[in-house]
Amino acid sequence: MNAHTEWYWRYEYDVAARYLVPVLRSWGVRLEGANVLDVGCAEAGGLCALHDAGACCAGFDIEASRIADGIRLKGNREMSMVTGDMYATAPPFADRQFDLVTLHDVFEHLEDKQASIAKLGRYLAPGGKLLITFPPWYSAYGGHQQLLHARLGRLPYVHLIPLASRVILPRIRGEDPYVVREIQKLGRLKMGMRKFRLIAAGAGLRILRTKAYIISPNHIRFGLRPLGAGPVAHVPLLREVLCSGVIYLLERA
Repeated sequence: MNAHTEWYWRYEYDVAARYLVPVLRSWGVRLEGANVLDVGCAEAGGLCALHDAGACCAGFDIEASRIADGIRLKGNREMSMVTGDMYATAPPFADRQFDLVTLHDVFEHLEDKQASIAKLGRYLAPGGKLLITFPPWYSAYGGHQQLLHARLGRLPYVHLIPLASRVILPRIRGEDPYVVREIQKLGRLKMGMRKFRLIAAGAGLRILRTKAYIISPNHIRFGLRPLGAGPVAHVPLLREVLCSGVIYLLERA
């Protein structure tokens, strides 16, 4: 395990403990004793924060190496963590239901979003809630271009330039091929806030609460302090462009 993995675990933990947990509690979501599933849990920093808030936690991720690191980093916390694919015929924990299912900055990467969100809904116990966060595509870093090494490639909104991902990005040398492919995929999927509402409704889920940010809690890794969107969150076009992160709480309709 390298220093970056430990740093990233701490970053995930801090985002969940300092921002997601307080938001959930302010919305009346009980964590103490609640059964929680984190889908795409990575090294489980966020899952550990939910555990420390009193939840009974389980999580899975498609990358075995990240689960292995998470098992080491969780210490003596009692949590169920496995490698698995939500698209599998029998996805992990399919025989269980949960009071809260979380998907932290994963949804924008999923190919078949309608089917994915429907699958997530099947994990919900009666009265259970689904928490989904993501950076809207049309926001400053909605293309995840902050992961690139090239200075020009990391400029805000550069991913919105026509043909940027198909023509310009492949010609930038020295970039991680996986990062390039993911940025190109995000450009194809274009996960925005309006689109999310339509997908949720189509899957039979009702949005209970929404919190949007001009500066997302995820940006604490860049030394920034989160800033809520306030009235901007209610202006359809502005929120798509100016909100760098959004949190949705849903339940079965």
